[in-house]
Amino acid sequence: MSLNLLWQADVADFDAWHAVFKEDVSAQHAAGLSTLHVWKDPDRPDHALVLFAVADREKAKAFLGSDDLAMHLERGGVMNVEIKFLEAV
Repeated sequence: MSLNLLWQADVADFDAWHAVFKEDVSAQHAAGLSTLHVWKDPDRPDHALVLFAVADREKAKAFLGSDDLAMHLERGGVMNVEIKFLEAV
């Protein structure tokens, strides 16, 4: 079964957040995360959603709790993060 991660959050400015998000791709890959889709909620323009493929759940969890990611989230104006691991059936 494949494992995915659904990440969503409110952002101060979607375009500014997306620029920071793209700068972080190498760290995401090092954590076993590959971006599948990035969405902007049409009803909430400053709400971002990202679907990742997860190669290593433990590495992904460590990355999600890291100081490096916290710094990027702060730079990207991220608030109210929700994370959900999902298994395809």
